Amino acid sequence: MKVSIFTLLFLITFSSIAQTSSKDDHISKKIEGPLVHTVLFWLHNPDNEKERKTFENGVNNLLNNCKSITSSHFGVPAKTEKRSVIDTSYTYCIVVTFESIEAHDKYQVDPIHKKFIAENKDLWSKVLIYDSSQL
Repeated sequence: MKVSIFTLLFLITFSSIAQTSSKDDHISKKIEGPLVHTVLFWLHNPDNEKERKTFENGVNNLLNNCKSITSSHFGVPAKTEKRSVIDTSYTYCIVVTFESIEAHDKYQVDPIHKKFIAENKDLWSKVLIYDSSQL
């Protein structure tokens, strides 16, 4: 009789663990960092491969070496279905997250960030920045 009670308890426990982990698999993942800094760039000459490579190298150096960045994304307009609410006119998008506004402010004066701007500002015709704080 003790063996069957043990077996029953084991099965109940295992079943509840399996149900919990399958529920957790469907929870959406949050972006790391409570402050999100989204920057859209329009290059003067978006078809110029040399200028694109210069810009991409500068962004990668910035993202890989700036210590105040929590996480990042560097991309181009996605080839999603065209809709009136989607803007694909930009050349590049950078999304950077920070642990705090103070970390963001530190990033703004970081020599690596300042060097990126100085070396690449002549490549872009327009920049738009959207900063958001987590609720």
